[in-house]
Amino acid sequence: MRTKQKHINISTVIPLTPIISHDNPVFTMELFVSTFVNKIDRKGRVSLPSIFRSALPKDFKNEIILLKSLKHKTIEGFSVIRAKEIAARINNLDFFSDEHDDFTTSIFSEMLPTNLDKEGRFLLPEKQKDFADIKDEVAFIGQGYFFQIVNPKVAIEIQNRSRTRLNLNKKTLGKILRGSDE
Repeated sequence: MRTKQKHINISTVIPLTPIISHDNPVFTMELFVSTFVNKIDRKGRVSLPSIFRSALPKDFKNEIILLKSLKHKTIEGFSVIRAKEIAARINNLDFFSDEHDDFTTSIFSEMLPTNLDKEGRFLLPEKQKDFADIKDEVAFIGQGYFFQIVNPKVAIEIQNRSRTRLNLNKKTLGKILRGSDE
C-alpha cells in the first residue's frame, strides 16, 4: 500500500540552520546566522566564526569574498557561489545601461577574494577596515546568504534600527512565511 507524501513548498520554509535535504542530497541550504565579536590580531587577521565556516560550500571551504557595502559602512562577506549568483543577476541587466555599468563597477571592482588559513583566519585589509571604521575587533552579523563585518558598536545600532523598523511597519516573520503583507 502506498502512502501519500506531503510536499512542502521550499519557498515558504526559511530554515535557521544549514540543512541537507534527505529527499535530494544534492540540494543544500547553508546560511550565515547569529552575531559574533572577534578580535583582530597584531598581524591584521581575524577568525571567521566556526559556524560561518561551516556554512561555506564544500568546494570553497577556504575562500570568502569581501565587499564594501553599498548600503552601510560595513563589509559584506559571502561565498564564491553567492558571488557567481550576483554576477548572473547583474548580467541580466541591459548591457548598455548606466545601471549595468554602475553595478559592475561598484561590485566587481570592489570584490576581494580572501583565503582562510587552517585556523579559519583571514587578513582584513586596511582599506576595508577604514571604510567600516574598524579598529581592533569586529562583529560578524549573519544575514542568511551573506554576513556583515562591522565595528561592534555599529552592529548594535544596525540590529536595533532593523528591529525598530520592522516593529514600526508591523512586519512579522509569520507574514513572510505566509507570503502576505497584511
